[in-house]
Amino acid sequence: MLYLVIGGIILVSIEALVPGFGLFGVAGVSALLWALYLWLGATVEAAMTVAVLAVACMLIAFWLISKFPDSRIGKLLTLQWRSTTDNGYVGSEPKADLLGKTGVVQSVLRPAGRAIIDGEPVDVVSDGEFFEPGTKIRVVAVTGGRVVVRRNAD
Repeated sequence: MLYLVIGGIILVSIEALVPGFGLFGVAGVSALLWALYLWLGATVEAAMTVAVLAVACMLIAFWLISKFPDSRIGKLLTLQWRSTTDNGYVGSEPKADLLGKTGVVQSVLRPAGRAIIDGEPVDVVSDGEFFEPGTKIRVVAVTGGRVVVRRNAD
């Protein structure tokens, strides 16, 4: 029984230090519950006591997980800042003004590469075709920083 307690504590500690799939934590808690069952005499009453204790611990754990981040201590221990566009954090500059403009392919588009549009180099992607440098292109779609081009028919 002492080995179960020591093993359970070690397994729960491993789960706390190196979180993963929960395998070590589940094994550790199971070993501790089994040790408690044996310590209580391995009777039907002991099994009922351990089962009720396990269910109560799970309910308390779920309640703590759902309420802890909003508590005063949880707010001190968790990151509250968000990197949003409202705060000035942008992954790439929006390029909606390029829609409909024409340019020339600067590097080979297979299907991504660079083009010169309005005298500026722009990272672009074709809609599936491969283009050689010098090919005239037109911007047909812009989604955030993604600029989609097609061969210019003009």
